This record gives sequence, structure tokens and C-alpha cells, in this order.
Amino acid sequence: MAISRTSQPAAVAQPLGMIAGRAALKKRIDNTFLIGLPLAGSVASIFWFRSHPIHAVEVVTFIVGYFVVGMGTGIGFHRYFSHKSFETDPWVAYLLGAAGSMSFQSSLLTWATDHRRHHSQTDHCGDGHSPIVDGHCEHESSLKGLFHSHIGWMFDDTVTDVNIYGRDLARDPVIRFYARTHYLWPVVSIAIPWLAGYVFGGLTDAWGCVFAAFLRTVLFQNSVWAVNSFGHTFGYENFNMNNNSKNNSVLAALTFGDGYHNNHHRFPRSAFHGMRQGELDINGLIIVGLSKVGLARNIIFADGYLGEKRPVLSRAAIAELASDD
Repeated sequence: MAISRTSQPAAVAQPLGMIAGRAALKKRIDNTFLIGLPLAGSVASIFWFRSHPIHAVEVVTFIVGYFVVGMGTGIGFHRYFSHKSFETDPWVAYLLGAAGSMSFQSSLLTWATDHRRHHSQTDHCGDGHSPIVDGHCEHESSLKGLFHSHIGWMFDDTVTDVNIYGRDLARDPVIRFYARTHYLWPVVSIAIPWLAGYVFGGLTDAWGCVFAAFLRTVLFQNSVWAVNSFGHTFGYENFNMNNNSKNNSVLAALTFGDGYHNNHHRFPRSAFHGMRQGELDINGLIIVGLSKVGLARNIIFADGYLGEKRPVLSRAAIAELASDD
């Protein structure tokens, strides 16, 4: 398997914006819990569902839970908090923060600052989760790079410097709240399915819903991580960027539109990542829907660069934007 390589600067000991030490140890401990618990629960679910029938309540909690954490991550963590792609009311921001925080990922502050650093140094020295270079700017082989960008980076000895990539984020009261309560929301993410199962089916279905919640968590986690790894390896490009970002329709389906990664890297602040016919962006459509009821304002679209305001670009518009690269 071959990965196209972009030119890289000389390796350095510690890239700008990255720190190590005790913060890196804390990152490893956090991710051991956030990744290990859902994974262990998913393995246990194999044995559970072999001896217990799957009922409608398990299926519904799986689907609804996946949708909730997907919207919280894609619309909340990503497009609202990280990129400020639109404005909304404080209570909506709190709901988005809660939904994203239930996805068993890093805290909202950490997630957003990591993502900003990725955009600042995409596939070059300093990118925290690239399949091209590792955390210390060493070139990676294809398979090693995929592993590093998918999950390995969450256990390396580097951490994003919030003072460089997230000073404004650290001052946001919503983000501060979810940084302080970060460990509460994974518990809520499991407790709600348990309660739903108990109310609609009894104690056995309650535990069945818990195992379904672990399964949807692992599926969604890997879908998001795959945008870092496979989304920089496999897919197509609408824009010729100085990185390996790709549009991947499978990842877009699993992440409700965030898999159109090449489009996103061309216009990071655009609230809509699907930019041509056939690129279904559910996250973007929901943001547009929120605007219709007054809950989203000052939405940024990529085609605003053409002086227009429509969510999907024509092929001619794509070509015009691409000619500006």
C-alpha cells in the first residue's frame, strides 16, 4: 500500500505547539479509559448477545445514541467549537457540548485544540495525527503511519499546547464547563441507555442497551479516527492541497458529512463540507435547518467566497474555486 508523500521539513526534536511530560502521561491515562472501556464492553457484548435476544429497545438506543454523539462531535466539537462556522444560542451550545462529550473522546478543549493544530500543520512537522509524520516529525512507513494517525497518536508522548492553539477556547465558559465535567459525560452516555432499556424492557434489556451503547461508541470512535488515517490516504480530491486530505464517501456517511476531508481542508471554516452534487452532508443540512428556526446565525459557507450563499456547489463553482489554489 502506497501513500503519496508531501515534502517535509527537516525533523526537529519538538515541534512548535507541542509539549510533553506529565500532560502526556495524563493523555495516555485518559485515553486508556476512554478507549479501553468501550472496547472491553464491545467484546463482552459478543457473549451477551449470544445468550440474550436483541430487542427493539437495544436497536433504537444504538441508532439514537450514534446520531446524538455524531451530531455532538460533527456539529458541536468540530464545526461550532473548533472552527466557529456558525453562531447559536448558549443553551444550544451547551447541548452540543454535552452530546459530543458523551462520545468517549478527549475533552472538548483538548479535542478542539488538537484539531486546530492538525489544520495548522496538516501532514507536516507538528501535525499530531498524520499518516505521513509522527509526533516528532519522523517519516512514517505506510502501515505504521496509518496506525499512528488512527490511534497511536493518542498514546504518544506529545500534547497540544493550548496557549498556542486554544487561548480563545480556554476562555469560553461552555468549553470550560465541559473541561471540568469531562469524566461525567461518558457515564451519562452509558446511564441513559441503561435507563431507557429498564423503562421499556426491564433489567435484562437495560444491560442489553448498555452493551449496545458500547458498540455504537466503538463504531463512532473508529469512524472519527478513520478521518485522520484513511481520510488522508484513500479517496478523491476536489482541490489540490499541500497535504494528503481526501474526500471519502464511506467516512462521510459514518460521520454525517465530516468525511469530505479534502473539501474541509480547503475551507476549514465552512459549515458545509459537502460541496458538489452527491456529497451528502447531514451535519451541514442540520445547521441549515437550525438557521430556519432561528437557532443558527452567521453561517459560513465555502461558496461565500464566490459571493453566493448556497450549501452545494456546482461543478463549475468547484472548478472556479480550485483554480484559486
